[in-house]
Amino acid sequence: MRFTLTRRCEYGMRILIHLASTDEGVRLTASELAEACEVPPGNVPTIVNIMSRAGLLNCSPGRNGGCMLARDPADLTILEAIETLEGPLDVGHCLLDARRCHDVDPHCALHESWAASKKASLDALRGITLADAVAYDREIGAVQPAGKPAKA
Repeated sequence: MRFTLTRRCEYGMRILIHLASTDEGVRLTASELAEACEVPPGNVPTIVNIMSRAGLLNCSPGRNGGCMLARDPADLTILEAIETLEGPLDVGHCLLDARRCHDVDPHCALHESWAASKKASLDALRGITLADAVAYDREIGAVQPAGKPAKA
């Protein structure tokens, strides 16, 4: 199974992890996020707008404006973050015959194993939070507590 996410999702996850690594209540501007997360500056406004509309970020314009997490990182799953940026993660077609592989139609030969693998993938993403991701990044040295990338 090929599981490929868009650049928007990749950049959005970088931004979320960075914001979750900063001190609570600190707002970061689009240019600060672009630099710290190595995201092209033109992409940041679109990405933070999507996440703000979904309730993941609080963003405010103006002199003292910027973005910060709207929720506790422990309450935000990686699945929710990905689906905010990508839409629902579901492969709704059959591997063999799209006309036959629906819950109301007869199942194809691979239906049970395909359904189980999709469920396992979604459960894995649902089982890790943004806080878990930040903790792991700190453990491997990818992110320092202030949210700056570690020096190699």
